[in-house]
Amino acid sequence: MLAFLFSLLVGWPTILVTSIVAGYGLAKSNHRYLVTAALMAFPFSWHLSGFPVIRSPIFLLPLLLFGSGYAMSRGREMISWLIAVPYFLVIILLFLIVLASNG
Repeated sequence: MLAFLFSLLVGWPTILVTSIVAGYGLAKSNHRYLVTAALMAFPFSWHLSGFPVIRSPIFLLPLLLFGSGYAMSRGREMISWLIAVPYFLVIILLFLIVLASNG
């Protein structure tokens, strides 16, 4: 049961929901959704970085969404989109790596 909860917290369901919430926040120009997505991104980004021994800068991934939410709250929609694009690119890269390693 604990492994199932762990996989929900740091696995693909959370990554998918976080991406959907962030995309919805960008589409609707609502910074609250971007901040919510950033908070949801903390567990899986820290897990991917190798926490507690941090081996990669992927733990900074939620900062992109926080920065995007901040820019959106200041009315800078284009900057918000530009800050959020690397987040989505990292998720797509992670998906492609998983697909390549599975065969």
